[in-house]
Amino acid sequence: MTTEWSLRNEIIFQTHRWPIIVIFCLAGSLLGWGVSLAWPSPHRATKELSVGLNIYQAARDRTAAEHAGLKFWNIDDYKNWQMASLNSLIFTDSVIDETLLQLQAIDDYWFSFNQRKLARMLHAYWRNAGKWRLVAESDDPHRAAEAVTVWQDVVVREANIAIEHSKDAMALDRQLQAIIISQTQSQARLAELEKLRDLLRVWRADFSETVDQTPDANQLWTIHNYLTNAVADEFWSLLLDEFPAQDAPLQEYVQWLDLAGNYLDVEFQIQQAQIDTLEENKQQLVAQYEAASQKSQGLSVDLLVDKITDDEPEQSIVRPTGQLMLFGSILGLIVWAYLFMARIGMRI
Repeated sequence: MTTEWSLRNEIIFQTHRWPIIVIFCLAGSLLGWGVSLAWPSPHRATKELSVGLNIYQAARDRTAAEHAGLKFWNIDDYKNWQMASLNSLIFTDSVIDETLLQLQAIDDYWFSFNQRKLARMLHAYWRNAGKWRLVAESDDPHRAAEAVTVWQDVVVREANIAIEHSKDAMALDRQLQAIIISQTQSQARLAELEKLRDLLRVWRADFSETVDQTPDANQLWTIHNYLTNAVADEFWSLLLDEFPAQDAPLQEYVQWLDLAGNYLDVEFQIQQAQIDTLEENKQQLVAQYEAASQKSQGLSVDLLVDKITDDEPEQSIVRPTGQLMLFGSILGLIVWAYLFMARIGMRI
């Protein structure tokens, strides 16, 4: 008599053969244990950094904007740029080289390392401003702890040096803006003096041609009023006090205009010299600003980077043996389930 095949009966039958399932799981577990022996897991040492950022100063951070090549109006863009800039800094050649030099100073073991080999040991994990995790991985837990501790010290120092350069760049930028304002004012003043000097020459030419005539009262009032409003300093006020009376001969006006013209010539030269000096100072500040901006590496003056604690690094294993054995057991169970499903497929 042939018994009709039933999925329910097959499942009940297989579950009653649970020792076979256990054997598959044990085999997978042993496989995980063997993998852990053949492929030893590196040790991981972790140190934490405190990273803070005042995001409300984004619009005024010209240094970071120049490094990014754009103006930050979106706060998230500014924050992301700062986090990316800091992440770039901690992996720069200078930081890795300094870390290696300090490691070699405390332990001869590190002389077998070069920049690239050390960099492969180091990792940084972060999601945002707040807490960053610096990680070093090595087969030797002691070496991993050494590497991450020294690396953290170098990162904190170099980041704060870059932030100080950013502060210098901001101070230099303020000085540059002040010089630009002074240049604009001086150039406007120079244009006024040049215009006034030309007018004095025209007036003098007119008076020289009519030296024997009586001065025109309206013209004299216009000249005096214009000069009073055009120049405002102590010497010019004294000069205006010497403006000839209305009934004075035209020759006195000619002499007075000559004196005023000489004064304007001197002030014109002074203003031109001041503009030249401002331009020289500007070029010096531009060079200093560019150097400070470059050294800031795009970090903001409002970025804060510091250690959270001076405690020993947190130690862990990247691939714990127990974890590999658990994964192996799950793999064994999956293999058993696959074979079970394949058997059912052959029955149907």
